[in-house]
Amino acid sequence: MPSFFQVPGPASRGRGCEARSRTRARRWRARGRRAQVAPVATVLGLLLVVTYIATYLSTTLPNQMSVNDLNHDLLVQNQVGQVSVVTDQIALAGAVGGQQVFPISLGSAGTPPFAGPDGAEILPLINYTGGSYGVYVNYSITSAHGTVALSATSVPGAGFVVGLRNTYASASEVAYDDGAVVFAQPGGVPTMADPPAITLSTAGTLSIVLPTFTNPIGVESGTSLATIGLRLTSFQSVALPISGYALASVPVTITVFTPYAAAWLNYFAAQPSFASATITCTPTAVGPQSVCSTSNLYEPGQAIGKVTISVSPSALALTQGYFAVTLG
Repeated sequence: MPSFFQVPGPASRGRGCEARSRTRARRWRARGRRAQVAPVATVLGLLLVVTYIATYLSTTLPNQMSVNDLNHDLLVQNQVGQVSVVTDQIALAGAVGGQQVFPISLGSAGTPPFAGPDGAEILPLINYTGGSYGVYVNYSITSAHGTVALSATSVPGAGFVVGLRNTYASASEVAYDDGAVVFAQPGGVPTMADPPAITLSTAGTLSIVLPTFTNPIGVESGTSLATIGLRLTSFQSVALPISGYALASVPVTITVFTPYAAAWLNYFAAQPSFASATITCTPTAVGPQSVCSTSNLYEPGQAIGKVTISVSPSALALTQGYFAVTLG
């Protein structure tokens, strides 16, 4: 009869040792596999992170920032457009001393932490080289005393340009150009974002609002919010015909000196009311003649174009507003 205290024989002890050896071997192999999995998982995780960051920097970030830059372009166009509209309203109201402050957002939206906002700068438009700048209106009146030639001038004009230093979209300019708002990009055709206050009604009345800055606007750059202040210092208003005076039969001539000649030419040509008007353009300096082409590919600092439109209205409403301008 077997005893509970029977000592295993040599054969039994051998089988036990062999089993324990196999168990220990399996444990070491399992530990080895676990030791190999941890570094591999870490490397794969790092590769996924690096791939994600690379894709973000090469695709997602540029796409988002290009959208931010384009939205900034539109925002500045709207802000400069507000300058144009309100300036005309103040001049037409003849509210001497009337003042308005306009915000101009110099910085686009950024995408932290990899991309900060793109900046901009405000410059006087009259800094452009190549000729004169401003608007001239020439007309003649008749009365019992005969015919008299008169003129109104906006020299050195009313203008400033916001240069948008886009990194992920094309560099752009938004200009307040003698009452008009022009959008221009290097290598593109300048376009009229907001037209000037020069219109010809179906009744034949030529209406012109001629803004003039009495001092240069100054310079500011960065990514902050700039403010442009305009105060009406004086104004002049002419309305013809009036008692005893009428427009002469000679055309009324409007001459615009501008680096954005293509935008002005395309605007006037697109107005049905100006279909019978004579529109011409000549460059004011030696250089590319394309400045006077309606398909001109704009380049900053190019020669200024002299755009002239001659029209024969039956009535004239001309308002000149003189504004002191500040930049802060």
